[in-house]
Amino acid sequence: MSEPARDKEEPVEATNATEEGPGLPPPTAVESLVNALLESGPEVAEHVVRAAQELLLAAQVIVDAAQDAVQEQQDLRTPAHDDDHAPESGASVHHLDRSE
Repeated sequence: MSEPARDKEEPVEATNATEEGPGLPPPTAVESLVNALLESGPEVAEHVVRAAQELLLAAQVIVDAAQDAVQEQQDLRTPAHDDDHAPESGASVHHLDRSE
């Protein structure tokens, strides 16, 4: 048997109670996060903010330690006398003069 022809099929519209209105895009991830924090209450929001501050402090410590390590390596590689432009004994890197 064949199915009857469906000339005038109307599209099914999804209705959502949280939908803001027709034509609005869905909320972004950040908007969803902010909405969830606002709905959860002040204790949860405060806890999340403090956790984020701790993460930022930890990241700052890592950046500072890396910066100190780079500075230490640069101090070890700089020659003691810049006047000579001669490499130190055992040094694998020396100053290049562009005018040569």
